[in-house]
Amino acid sequence: MTPIPDDLKRRQTVLVGDLEQLDTHPVPSWDDARLAFLSDLSRALLAAPGVREFPDVVTFAYWCRKANLQALKDKLSRPERLQMGLGLVFHICPSNVPINAAFSLAFGLLAGNTCVLRLPSASTPTLDLLVETLKTLLNTPEHANLQSALFMLRYERDDDVNAYWMGCADGRIVWGGDETVQRMRAYPAPAHSREVMFTDRYSLCVLKVEAVEGLGDEELNAFCQKLYNDIYLMDQAACSSPQLIAWVGDGERVRKAQDKLWPVFADFADERYLLEPIQSMDKFVEASNNACTNTHIQSVKRQGRSLYRVQLDGLSSDQSACRGYSGTVHEVTLGTLEELTPSVTERYQTLTYFGYGPDEVSNYAKTAHLRGVDRIVPVGQALDMDAIWDGFDVIASLSRIVDVR
Repeated sequence: MTPIPDDLKRRQTVLVGDLEQLDTHPVPSWDDARLAFLSDLSRALLAAPGVREFPDVVTFAYWCRKANLQALKDKLSRPERLQMGLGLVFHICPSNVPINAAFSLAFGLLAGNTCVLRLPSASTPTLDLLVETLKTLLNTPEHANLQSALFMLRYERDDDVNAYWMGCADGRIVWGGDETVQRMRAYPAPAHSREVMFTDRYSLCVLKVEAVEGLGDEELNAFCQKLYNDIYLMDQAACSSPQLIAWVGDGERVRKAQDKLWPVFADFADERYLLEPIQSMDKFVEASNNACTNTHIQSVKRQGRSLYRVQLDGLSSDQSACRGYSGTVHEVTLGTLEELTPSVTERYQTLTYFGYGPDEVSNYAKTAHLRGVDRIVPVGQALDMDAIWDGFDVIASLSRIVDVR
């Protein structure tokens, strides 16, 4: 690896690690020391003062607890194989979902790599807590050996710095919109370098009308909690948050089911969701723009303080461009699940479902030969990040199998 030129060092702020100690030698994937480090990171984050105010941090901390990591290792590793990291993996972390920097780091470490992460320029409470906790852990004797394999940086837009890291990375992982991904791909990389690119995606939810009709009061509240988590916890800024609600069933029955669900859901959201004035204005502007440009829009209904329902009479070929944030759902009524098929492009990521069995939805995706949809999960699990994401086994993609005979 080419030493980092002094002028490039000066243009970066190193938040975690000392670049003078950077070591690009890989270790075996699922290394026990790294599992222990992440497990301790989980405990440290959960013990941090005020952490309950950060549900995204709590979610990550539960994900990297010892039992879950061991379950992932049991599921994804092949002990009879020699699986090694690539070397140095450079991460471009997202600004819309800050906690994904933590998941990106975990994937890179578990694969067996040295990880250099470029954090978003703007500081956030989530990233501040993560950075301080990592610095504390790396200063303990148990985890000092990871000081040469874990680095977090910030720098302004800088082609020279980007080119340096992209040019020496054995792997690169980029979270961002399509424009960011295309820009990062333009930097030359070593011929052997691998890349995992998370582009802009679109997600939806399918509801079978009979299932909503059959909900009792207690079940309806439980369902609202799950749907709330999917829609509101990340303000629909996450690619996996549903933008479209597709009701499947007879039109009149759907209208009655909507009258049953949405008032209860809107009250549920109003009690929990803090809608900032700028979000309220952005929602109104976005809904107005959609109403002017999408010929399928029949009406826009404001339900309670926190929910906009944009009702559609059909799906367009560019449905993935029809979006909203902070509690805006587009609704359509379909006679069958198969009516979704013409709209599903490669941009579709997560399909959440209610009223269907997993085999039923999986068989639909298979027989319809869908070009898109990489995740099919029950309502309530849209935001559950995992090592299988966007169709990648991320840890496998950032490691290599050594053929030993």
